[in-house]
Amino acid sequence: MAKKKELLSEDTIIVFGKIPVGEYRKFFIQSIGEEIVAGAEDMNFQSWLFTQGGKTLKEATEEYFHPLGHKTMDEFLTERRFDTVSKQDKEFIMAFDKEINELGYDFGGAIYAGHSWGSKQMIIYGKTGTKNRQCASRIWIKDESILFQIYFTKIDAHRQYIETAPAYIKEVFTGYNNNNICKSCRDKCGPKEYTIDGRFYSICRDAPFWFDKPSIEKVPDYMGLLKEFYLKSKKKTI
Repeated sequence: MAKKKELLSEDTIIVFGKIPVGEYRKFFIQSIGEEIVAGAEDMNFQSWLFTQGGKTLKEATEEYFHPLGHKTMDEFLTERRFDTVSKQDKEFIMAFDKEINELGYDFGGAIYAGHSWGSKQMIIYGKTGTKNRQCASRIWIKDESILFQIYFTKIDAHRQYIETAPAYIKEVFTGYNNNNICKSCRDKCGPKEYTIDGRFYSICRDAPFWFDKPSIEKVPDYMGLLKEFYLKSKKKTI
């Protein structure tokens, strides 16, 4: 007779890709008594679980029974799962969060489990007051570092701004090799094409624009870039 598989322990850390979602589901059915987590703002179980990445099952259960309401970014970063994030990176995240809020973008009140770039959690900034919350920026949280990303379209329309921007802003656009088109999609992705300082760039549509070593001192320039792309010419999000 096959041995019955034991439930996960309450000290298990929620990490996607290592444990099947079904095993987490079994734990919460026993702990909470519901297959779908009710009261989680119309989220299904997997969507709710995605917001709990990095917590232990015990911590997630306690928060379910005793919800704290909408938490600020500062409050999120005091959680145990962010203990490995440096003081400097936390200062950057909190400063950036405050400034991008002024542009009408926020992180939606949730920090999600990471799924790319070696991250454990990710912060997604989308337009407030909209259904699709089109993403403007993400912060990917790794064990001891963060990755900072901004999304851009119609880059040529902002050429003058980029060409006169500080080097650490400009190099994000010029760091790609010419005709660096993704080989896996065989040029069918509809690449981003633009010209900076007379040099033509054609890169994969999904190529990430990373900002190296983000810091609180650079926040004003990041915000200037966001205003240039997201507010100046369109008066609406892109």
